[in-house]
Amino acid sequence: MEISTVFSAMILAALGDFLWWLLADARLRRLRHRWIARLLVAIFIGSQLAYLLVCVVAPSQVRRSRGPVPMWFQTITYVWHIMILPTLGLVGIIRMSWRWLRRQKKKLMSVKTRPVILDKKLETRNWKQDDCRRVSRRQVLAAASVAVPPLLAASIGAISIKRLDAWRLRSFTLRIPQLPRALDGMTLTQVSDTHIGKFFHADRLPALAQAVNELNSDFIVFTGDLVDADLDDLPAGIEFLHRLKPRSGLAICEGNHDLIDDRGAFERVLLDEGLPILVGNQMTLEFRGQALQFLGVPWNPRDELMADSVRAIVPRIHRDAFPILLAHHPHSFDAAAQVGLPLVLSGHTHGGQLMINEKFGAGAVRFRYISGLYQKQSSSLLVSNGIGNWFPLRINAPAELLHITLLSEK
Repeated sequence: MEISTVFSAMILAALGDFLWWLLADARLRRLRHRWIARLLVAIFIGSQLAYLLVCVVAPSQVRRSRGPVPMWFQTITYVWHIMILPTLGLVGIIRMSWRWLRRQKKKLMSVKTRPVILDKKLETRNWKQDDCRRVSRRQVLAAASVAVPPLLAASIGAISIKRLDAWRLRSFTLRIPQLPRALDGMTLTQVSDTHIGKFFHADRLPALAQAVNELNSDFIVFTGDLVDADLDDLPAGIEFLHRLKPRSGLAICEGNHDLIDDRGAFERVLLDEGLPILVGNQMTLEFRGQALQFLGVPWNPRDELMADSVRAIVPRIHRDAFPILLAHHPHSFDAAAQVGLPLVLSGHTHGGQLMINEKFGAGAVRFRYISGLYQKQSSSLLVSNGIGNWFPLRINAPAELLHITLLSEK
């Protein structure tokens, strides 16, 4: 993600905080003990604005796994700015549009005359009594409308933290026409998107490595986003990768979050550690007397650049080898299918993160391929939901490891 994009998002979030603060404060002025409520709202929004300021001025303090900002506070902040505040803005826009339509309707339906009330004192007295009752009801509604959004953010944050450690094992058996008979029954474990950082602390990595090793797969592949944003967490990630014990080989590709802090440093450090990071290159291994080739494309955010990267790596494919492409973004699959690559392994989508069902949700807005198996022509794509999180909440998109068994049609 580019720095300008991040900075623009921070400015937009700060403007949203400030606007909600003004509207909330205006509603709370009618309360009997308004100074307490107004102070609480000021503390809440002040803390949100302070967090955004730290994100701009000292980003490493909020990116890393063990920074000074506690995880529970960051969870509430993420939920507030990415879920609650945009929803409030959308509801506000709908409400203003509805009021505008009602005003236009009243203008079209001309009212002839108002009824004449002879007793003006009675009219005034009744209006005041009704108004008193109306103000009292409005006070309750005003207090509730202001209190509910922060409380909802805190509640969702608490639920999110409780579920951060949950993940599933998802198994696939793929029949691939191009698979050489010698590779029939070959197994792979796909690990993706650990996002070591504020929502996936390094102390969870030993248990994850043990779970991966217990699957005893022939190969282990890691499809990007080892760290969430800060390279201070990279040593823990490297230790995790060294803990993985495949029977025959390990292959790694980069993800977009690996490159946020320093685009070149991630690759250099992994190469210095002797880890097989594939960025626009390939690795050929012999398995059961058959050549097996892992290829990895560099991270690219746009479809046309992904397609260029896939086409650029095709000349590196050996004629007698079975190729497997590692591409963090699943949209690389379109170009891979065009050139006849039989198997693509991807991550990046987190299963859509916030989904209503398998097809509808936040992921469907951004991605053509969201989670699981996709097939086109003679090519197959597997998209992992990933094991970690950049955003603390998942809905119908559980964290997962993939265990894959390849079978030849022969």
